[in-house]
Amino acid sequence: MTTIQPTFNPRQPPWSYNTPESRWYGFGRYFAMFPPAFAYEAIDGLTEPGDLVLDPFCGRGNGPFTATVLQRPAFGIDVNPVAWIFTAAKLQPAPDPQKVIARLIQVARASKPRDRRGRDRFERMAWAPAVRAFLRAARRELNWRNSRVDRILMAFIALHMQDKIGVGLSNGLWPTIACSPRYAVRWWTERGMLAPPDVDPVRMLTDKIQRRYRYGIPDQAQGTSMLADARQALSGRKRLNAGLLLTSPPYCGVADYWNDHWLRLWILGYPFRKDWKQSAKFANAANYRSLITSVFRESRRHLNEGAAVLVRSDQRRQTARMCIEALQEVWPNREILVRATESPHNSISVHHGHGGRKAKEIDLLLPGSRYRDWGDRHGFYPIETVADYAAIGNK
Repeated sequence: MTTIQPTFNPRQPPWSYNTPESRWYGFGRYFAMFPPAFAYEAIDGLTEPGDLVLDPFCGRGNGPFTATVLQRPAFGIDVNPVAWIFTAAKLQPAPDPQKVIARLIQVARASKPRDRRGRDRFERMAWAPAVRAFLRAARRELNWRNSRVDRILMAFIALHMQDKIGVGLSNGLWPTIACSPRYAVRWWTERGMLAPPDVDPVRMLTDKIQRRYRYGIPDQAQGTSMLADARQALSGRKRLNAGLLLTSPPYCGVADYWNDHWLRLWILGYPFRKDWKQSAKFANAANYRSLITSVFRESRRHLNEGAAVLVRSDQRRQTARMCIEALQEVWPNREILVRATESPHNSISVHHGHGGRKAKEIDLLLPGSRYRDWGDRHGFYPIETVADYAAIGNK
């Protein structure tokens, strides 16, 4: 049996910190985000300029964004509005930050005295009255689905409405996961964090916008993003002729991709509560397998002949097995290569209690007709050399 160790050391993008590519790549917080080196190495090596890159589970859009700055058009899809607004903002950022700041000031002026009220203890402890008023006005005033300026401003607000004290608009909150109100109140109380910081939302967000735009916006190829279920979005669409499918499906039974974002979903117009009827934890294995198989099958129709497929998956045995079997079902005559990876940073597994502090994942590659050598050079093994899934996943 071959045991695959995480030895992948991808080539870093040639983007220094002081470039628009670097500044905008990191915009937004979401789960299972592609590291810059992974997305850059894959797109640079598995496509040619002008090839379209398809990502039907795009999250905050790191894959499509990288494709566009490498002058590859991109098409990204995600069913979660939080993921979509970050993706759309990065693929088509409003070019003039002064217009974004002017809109910010307009929104602040649209707040009403009643907007300052806190509806419960959580809200009163989470944000100061001026911040509560601003957030309600933004929720009411911004047409983020249809206006490019409103969308980028709402993306900034959603990003910074929950964070550590002094960094964002709130009392101390986790930047990625929105915990339940009861838990947050207890956590603040135990630590004596009884009052939220007195923050001027216009001043703080103006500074955030200016910092993000300091080096301008990237020179990008056309990027398209859809807020939709990828199964429906791809089935009724004209063939995309993509040169690469690069994606990372949601991880089965780990994060609740809806309720873990409930605060940011509220600012986008959804109810001020967790909604278990909308739960997106993908805990049912049969439904999860059906989801990824259906999306892969719809994606296949949109790929050029010989196009490569690269899927990053959770390394746990059940999820890894389902992902491999879905690829084998959709592409029964294609070779599948595999490698193990490990995140260099702490991950959402810290908060969810799964898989230790580091994210352990596998990359599954169908190299296509042009790219077999790329897989050999980047640490991939033929799947047939792995005797069982325990060799690439956790027991």
